[in-house]
Amino acid sequence: MDPISVIITFEAKPERASAFAELMQQVKQSLPSVDGCRGVRLFGHGDNACAFTLVESWESRRHHQAHIAGVVSSGAWDAMAAELAREPVSCHCNEL
Repeated sequence: MDPISVIITFEAKPERASAFAELMQQVKQSLPSVDGCRGVRLFGHGDNACAFTLVESWESRRHHQAHIAGVVSSGAWDAMAAELAREPVSCHCNEL
């Protein structure tokens, strides 16, 4: 299995930016305990208080996909998506 990084940029609704920042801090703390997650970094965008980027490190794409399937099936994704101004932008990256 090849390790991957997943980079996801979220934009919260302006009225939900503070609550979404707290949610992202919770994700930063809890995600490393998920099977296959090697770590996560959280970035705020200096020019946009509503924008956040997660950089996640995973043992494999399979591990990440299993995590996402669990988030969707639990309903947690719907709760997070309700906080967003638009769909997140993400990519799977392999270190060169």
